Amino acid sequence: MKRPPPPPSCMPLSDADFNRLKAARPRLWTSPKTTCLTCLKQNGQTYRWYADDAATGRRTEEITTYECNCQQQWLMHLWLLNAGIPLNYQRLGWDDVRTVPQPVVDQVMGYALQAARNIAAGRNLVLWSKSPGTGKTLLLALLSKFLMANGFQVHFSQFNEVIDLFTSSWRDKDEREQWTRRVRNVDVLAIDDWGKENKGRIEMVESMVDQIVRSRVADAAPTIFTTNLTPDEIQQGYGVYAMSLLTEAADFIEVTGTDFRPARRELSRHEADLGLARPITAV
Repeated sequence: MKRPPPPPSCMPLSDADFNRLKAARPRLWTSPKTTCLTCLKQNGQTYRWYADDAATGRRTEEITTYECNCQQQWLMHLWLLNAGIPLNYQRLGWDDVRTVPQPVVDQVMGYALQAARNIAAGRNLVLWSKSPGTGKTLLLALLSKFLMANGFQVHFSQFNEVIDLFTSSWRDKDEREQWTRRVRNVDVLAIDDWGKENKGRIEMVESMVDQIVRSRVADAAPTIFTTNLTPDEIQQGYGVYAMSLLTEAADFIEVTGTDFRPARRELSRHEADLGLARPITAV
């Protein structure tokens, strides 16, 4: 059996982007000819995973053997990694959203299915919960992949990473300007764990948030983020005016449910016992 091909929006990286990833990640998968993160170049370049239902596209309980298209897996890996989506989330799909109540998933999918209109209108989205492990980051990553598969440019990042990059001393001025343009100008900016920064950096953070939020709101460029803050706490922090701009055109979705991480650990162990390999997937 073969996996569906990557979406048309999955394009090879430019030399500049590839070299940037390679410089930042010494263990980067650089060639599908000699290695593969999915099949490991074993068993005749095949791997075992669950079959999809032909009618719905949803994962079934039937295990089958796939021919690995290492080139396609590599292209999708670099494409998603260049957008900031790490490998673990590259391998997860909507079938892995198991502990989030269906009405919450439906709200997130509602934003996705109206993506063209929401993005054109600069509609922001806030996935929040006071409890950790409810699936906020997973939903953000899946939504980011869905948007990318539909032709939108997305930059996915941890909030602390954005702060570090914004405040660091860059060796290359052009590289910093390129990063700043990307964060400000990308179609959708996806930020995970908004509000988990070091409290001693709050003034610096407020300056960064003000610059990024003002520029994106002015350009009607949506920002999607996850947070453990309540809507009231979000609006009161990081400079009231900037956050007011961000939240006045935002939908707030409370991600309720139980901590999925214990179940995820058990599932990962079960998959390993069965000798299964999760493929990289764009949807």
